[in-house]
Amino acid sequence: MNNLKKFFLFIFLFTLTTCESSDVIVKIYGVSEYNCSKDEYRILTQLPMLSFLKTKKWYNREEFHNANYKEALEPYKDLAMSEETLTDILPTLDASNGIFNEFIAPVDCENPKDIKF
Repeated sequence: MNNLKKFFLFIFLFTLTTCESSDVIVKIYGVSEYNCSKDEYRILTQLPMLSFLKTKKWYNREEFHNANYKEALEPYKDLAMSEETLTDILPTLDASNGIFNEFIAPVDCENPKDIKF
């Protein structure tokens, strides 16, 4: 009887782990990845254009914007500037989303496959 309980517990746990949905991740030119399932982006090697991102860390759109904004704010942090002036200078959410979209543009999540040179 005890073995029967263990067997059914094993079947239950096996079913739970195999039924989980896996994320669809597309490699982009071998330097970055896009997770189609979670709308997240990460770089695998440091890129000068995306110096505000840490390598191998997933960023959703909000985190991507916050990292971009923080990096852009750095040169102005000790200057006496109004919030209005900073708003004109620093990237908006739309601008950050535009950058995000440019880097994932070659990805087709309907037919996911790695993007190669």
